[in-house]
Amino acid sequence: MKAFFAQIDWVRNTFFFVFYFFLVAGVFVGFVKPQLDVFRNTNANYRKELFTLEQIQKQRDLEKQSLAEYQKNNAEILEGFKYQITQQEIEEKLRIIFDTAGIVADGEPILEGDYWKQRYVISGKVKDIQALKKALEIAQNFKAIMRLNFPIHIEKEGKMLVFSFRLDVYYLNKI
Repeated sequence: MKAFFAQIDWVRNTFFFVFYFFLVAGVFVGFVKPQLDVFRNTNANYRKELFTLEQIQKQRDLEKQSLAEYQKNNAEILEGFKYQITQQEIEEKLRIIFDTAGIVADGEPILEGDYWKQRYVISGKVKDIQALKKALEIAQNFKAIMRLNFPIHIEKEGKMLVFSFRLDVYYLNKI
């Protein structure tokens, strides 16, 4: 009889082992695994965000470094945008070369990009083409940022050359 109870004991133990095994597996699949999946997804998203933020920070640092290098290399040009030359200053400097000169503001300053642009029409009389060339060189060497607009109109009137051209002046702040 002992052998019979031993065999039943073995069957009972096996049954409880299988029952508890599947019970633990069911609890794991039902409660623990969904929480692990949520944790895994949250952790993966967190790692992606960290990686993305790190990449953005690297890009931002590179852009800052690039901007600092640009500002260092182009400090003189950037200072030119801060200086706002007036119509009288242009006229005074160009009057040295021209026999008669006139400078007129062509409209109101307009915003072009991040800078203001004032267009001037410059006209006058010079003795020869070399004087006009010298005047254009002086206009390009002003402290401010300027751009000559072509075409330059030139006509001969007696022994003098009558000319007119447009000059765009760029600056940072509107008066």
